[in-house]
This record gives sequence, structure tokens and C-alpha cells, in this order.
Amino acid sequence: MLDKKKEVAVFVTEKLKTFSWVNIGNPDHEDFERLQTEYKIDEDTIFDILDQDEQPRFEAEDDYKVIIVRFPIINRETDTLWHTEPLSIIYSNNRVITVCRKRCDILDKIKKDEKTSREVFVLNIIYYIAESYLRFLKELNKRVLASKKILQERIRKTELMALLEVENSYTLYMAGLKGNVAVLDKLEKVRGFVKSEETKELAEDARIELSQGIEVVTSYSKMLKSIKETFESVINMDSNTYINRLTMWNIILVVPTVIVGYYGMNLKLPFAENAQTATAIFILIMILLVGFALFSIAKRKVI
Repeated sequence: MLDKKKEVAVFVTEKLKTFSWVNIGNPDHEDFERLQTEYKIDEDTIFDILDQDEQPRFEAEDDYKVIIVRFPIINRETDTLWHTEPLSIIYSNNRVITVCRKRCDILDKIKKDEKTSREVFVLNIIYYIAESYLRFLKELNKRVLASKKILQERIRKTELMALLEVENSYTLYMAGLKGNVAVLDKLEKVRGFVKSEETKELAEDARIELSQGIEVVTSYSKMLKSIKETFESVINMDSNTYINRLTMWNIILVVPTVIVGYYGMNLKLPFAENAQTATAIFILIMILLVGFALFSIAKRKVI
């Protein structure tokens, strides 16, 4: 679900066998006014729908029930590329209204025979959302392995920042998955919601997918943490090596400076009258420094 194009508002009503489905994507002010006037949705519910940080929950109103779940999405306009978005489901006697600030492509996957009743439809939404989490997690893991391969060749800031972004996404995914499980728990306790064998099987399938998603996030998070700790250790080792080398070269350069400074100011040096003495000393020092550098490089290659 890439946000490459400008979002277009969607307000579609589909007449089904036992209920009507109203799908609202990227809603504007007029859409919310229509929800209030035509569908009698109160203002507080609309404010909750507008909140992009709204967490998964279930709430029963007088004439309808509000179900909010979160689904994974790719959004190039946000700081976290792989994040989650809330999907609001307003469930009433003869109607299901779905409202999302972005276009939710997950809803397009639900087949006609999976909309036989309101309960079956809602459970299928939760199931497909759980499925999409698993698909997105596989893609994120590919990014982690690609960054790991690059970092093994050379430590780069861009790849380390990419791993940090994935870690943030894992945190958001875990919160979304656990919240969706809590919503499913409450739905199963609603009288008459899970009443047929079909709805029981769907609820169980959705729970299995959500639980698997939580396990995958936990596993991938541990692997990412291990990778980060490994490269942090490598960076620290390299830093210590560079500091030791700089310290060693500093000592080497300080010794002749002190000697030359002392003797140059306090003692008469041998061969001071000869104009070629300074050049000879300079060449000798350079030969010693270059020889030491070559020796250090050769020793490092052997190790």
C-alpha cells in the first residue's frame, strides 16, 4: 500500500444480502457531516475516527457498536515508513460502516461470499488485517537482512538508521497486533456475535494469525537486537583500535620533537655547520616512519 499518488476520497455503499456496507476512505468534512446527519453517528465517535493515534478498542453505543483496529501500511510522508493506521468499523443492526483516514486495500480482498453476515464480514476484516501483518513482517525482515549484508562489508550510517526504523516499526506492529487481539476477545464476549460454526472458525483463524504475528514480531525483534549489539561491538572495537593507533603515533612524533627541541636550544649539535645535516636527518626520520607504517599494515594483514 504505497502512498505514491494523492489520496482520493471514497464513499461507496454496497447492498448485500443481509446488510449494507458503507466504505469511507480518506474522508473529508462533508463525509463526516453525512455520517452525522444520514447515519446518526455522534460527534465523539467521529472525533475518535479522526485521531490517527487511536488505539484498537471496542465500544458499545446506544444504536451501534464501534470497533477500531489497526492495520499495517507504508506511508512515505511520515517519519516511520512502515507504520499502522486505524480502521474504524461502525456496526449496527442492518449496516456496517468502515472508515479509514487512508485507503485500506485490505477491504478489497474480502470476497462476496465472505460478506454473508455482519459478523462474518467483521471477522474477515480482522483476519485479513492479521494476514497483512505477517506479509509486511516478511518484507521488513528482508530489509534487515539486506542491511546486515551491507554492514558486514562496511559500517554505514544510512543502514544503521534503516535498522532503527525497522525497530520502530516492530514496536508499532506489536502494539497493533496485541490491541487487535484484545478487540477480538471483546467481540467473542458480545452476545450473539460468535453464534454459528462459521463465525467460531473465523474467530479462531483470526486469533491464530494474530498470535502468529505476535510471535514473529518477537522473534524478529530479538534477531534485530542481536544484529545491532554485534555491530555496536564492532564499532566500539574499531574505535578503540583507531584511538590506540593515534596514541602510538602521537608518542612516536613527540619523542623526536622533545629531543630536537631540547638539544636545539641548549646544546651545540654535531654537524650543525654542515648545510646537508638537516636534510639527512629529515630523510632518516621519514624512512623510519614509513618503515614502521608498512610493518604495522603487514602485521594487521597477517592477523
